[in-house]
Amino acid sequence: MKDKKYPILVTIPHGSSFVPKPLRRLMHLTDAQIRRNTDPFTDDIFDVPNAYIVKGRINRLVVDLNRAPDDIEMEYQLSNRGVVVSVDIDGNPIYKTVPSTDMIAERVQSYHDAFHDQIEELKPKIKFLIDGHSMRSVTPVTKPDARRERADIVLGNRHYITCSRVMTRKIMDFFEKRGLKVSVNDPFTGRYIIGYHCSRSDLPGIQVEINEKLFMNLKTGHPYKKNIQAIQIIMTELVELVHDELCKTTEKSTKIIQRKLF
Repeated sequence: MKDKKYPILVTIPHGSSFVPKPLRRLMHLTDAQIRRNTDPFTDDIFDVPNAYIVKGRINRLVVDLNRAPDDIEMEYQLSNRGVVVSVDIDGNPIYKTVPSTDMIAERVQSYHDAFHDQIEELKPKIKFLIDGHSMRSVTPVTKPDARRERADIVLGNRHYITCSRVMTRKIMDFFEKRGLKVSVNDPFTGRYIIGYHCSRSDLPGIQVEINEKLFMNLKTGHPYKKNIQAIQIIMTELVELVHDELCKTTEKSTKIIQRKLF
């Protein structure tokens, strides 16, 4: 049976709240705080039927799959940067004892490498990558622009390194036609996943951040189930749009080649 999926990959790196028990015992945080450091409900929102899907299976506080594996900044006190961080997004210290560089390397090998190996295995089948995330409605206190209200959708293409202006504009228009406010590369330009795996000429890709206020109660954390279903449909339609644009580009390239040959 032929593969019926489009040649598009959707990655979901931050949807998991899983922390292995040995590591959980090293943490100060409550279960609720750990869950708050996920991209809530993205495992459902971006799990679309017409694309290949790669999901992260580990909480980002254990190892961040969207950071470079050698981005180790634990030597800085209260660091919220790097592949393994020492404080969470709200500034809470995570560990009773800060992990050593050897422990970090072990986590990278166990979880980070496995996630990115899945992407590498799928590359021969795909022509576009969508990296799926959610974001806080207001910038957390650990960020330079703390308490700033964010757009409904933030598209990141590393300042047009990973995705053309034309495709970015089409994706932006797609969301705006559905009544959503869209920002490009502000405040998120895209991180390691699209930065490492994507380029405009080889494998284009874009990071999509969805504002949590669109699908969950910000006070209780409870999901708006109908909204999640609606946004999942929108993401399914986005994959359709990207596929159609890829087909148009292929047809145009074929016609140009034919004109040169004949």
